[in-house]
Amino acid sequence: MALFPITPPAGIVKNGTDYANKGRWVDGDLVRFENGYLKPIGGWQKLRDTALDGAIIGLYGYKDNAANNVLAVGTREKVYVLYDGTWTDITPTSFVNDASDDPLGYGAYQYGMEDYGDARSQSGLVLQMGYFSFDNWGEDLIFTFSKDGKIYKWSPDSAGGTPDTIGTAVTNAPTGNLGALVTNERHLVAIGSADDPRKIAWSNREDRENWTSKANNTAGDLIIPTGGRALFGTKFRSDVIIFSDTGINRMFYAGSPFVYGIADAGSNCKAISPKSVVSTGNFLAWMGENAFYVYDGTVRELPCDVHDFVFDTINEPGRAAAWGGHNSNFNEIWWGFPTGESQYSSNKYVIWNYNANVWSIGTMDRGAWIDQGAFSYPIAGDSDGFVYEHESTTLSNSPNLNSQVPYCQSGPIEIASGDRLVQVNQIIPDEEANTLPGVTISFKGKFTPLGAETDYGSFTFESDGYTDARFTARQIQMKVTGSTTQDFQVGNIRIDTKARGKR
Repeated sequence: MALFPITPPAGIVKNGTDYANKGRWVDGDLVRFENGYLKPIGGWQKLRDTALDGAIIGLYGYKDNAANNVLAVGTREKVYVLYDGTWTDITPTSFVNDASDDPLGYGAYQYGMEDYGDARSQSGLVLQMGYFSFDNWGEDLIFTFSKDGKIYKWSPDSAGGTPDTIGTAVTNAPTGNLGALVTNERHLVAIGSADDPRKIAWSNREDRENWTSKANNTAGDLIIPTGGRALFGTKFRSDVIIFSDTGINRMFYAGSPFVYGIADAGSNCKAISPKSVVSTGNFLAWMGENAFYVYDGTVRELPCDVHDFVFDTINEPGRAAAWGGHNSNFNEIWWGFPTGESQYSSNKYVIWNYNANVWSIGTMDRGAWIDQGAFSYPIAGDSDGFVYEHESTTLSNSPNLNSQVPYCQSGPIEIASGDRLVQVNQIIPDEEANTLPGVTISFKGKFTPLGAETDYGSFTFESDGYTDARFTARQIQMKVTGSTTQDFQVGNIRIDTKARGKR
């Protein structure tokens, strides 16, 4: 008996042809690689049974002074808060939302689509999506939307001891902003401030309503040293990293008299969208226009085994819908991106396990993601306005799973050389599941990369440790399909082979 191991090493590889990736996983959905082993991702549950108005494009979570959870949700139409178990629409008066300039009208879609004389319900024209910036000033929520330009606040404990009913503009704060955040030194910062796309302005320390620079305060402003716009900012260690049209700048605390300074931190590394920037604490990572990047003090391009899957299929007009999120329990960063005709939400995702440096891929409708922290599980939202708690159940309990199942498929696995064949007599399983069989394995084979394909059938694993099989091949492709009702883990699967003659 000759036992031949056939489980590929961890990670999906999508660059190049399947044969060029022989002996590797080349496709999959709803799976991850944890500690080198193939496993399913966790399922998700709705945080609210009914949908919010509009596709979800922004999320932020924190705790108030009494340690109560606050979840802020920005959609293409409104702003919501989940606080003390109650959902509240806090959309400010006269708020300019993302849907307000949808290019809908009588001539906004393809000829012959929908009834003559009716305004279109959808558009074939390109929309430049806006984006939210969320942060907290103590227990108060701070937010701005790039198309609206004002900086708003919402308090869970207003003067009357109850939460604010809507968000209101921060007094004296500049308008025409692209983003906003609160620094470690307690300055409220406006990015792309006062309709000047290169201007960064900040309030007096501990005083968000004082923006006039004087000798006896710390308010001020500066201009980023780049030809591009200052689009978005995120805190990283003691700095603020400003993302622009051309790259990134590092805004650092300099003390009196200038308060803040700014320096170039990287060029030709533009983020594909503000939502794609992810902070892990130790580094930033983001999706660029044709590569992924990381920053830990120095910008570097991230080698990516699924580059072609992302950048050959992404819908360029909808790239502003791309998002990223940290899943710290699994040492993962998730990125979602739109394909096909999708403009306002992402329908595909990739997962990068930064500890093992391996990738996975899949299909999922999501528009924003935040890591666990204030909440026990990661939170994400979709294009229909639903908010989900991820990694909290099995896949079988997950809404809108439809016919999806966790699976991973290999490229060609050569089990014989030259024109010789081998006969496969048995499969020796190696898996863990609460109830067997946890996975089903199927095989297909070819004699050449472009030759006809033969289906050799499917096999399940039982408790005796052996699965009989009868087929002859030179190279095979293996597909592992897992259960949605339980966790499983795939180890080192082997086949019992016997040499045969030439074909």
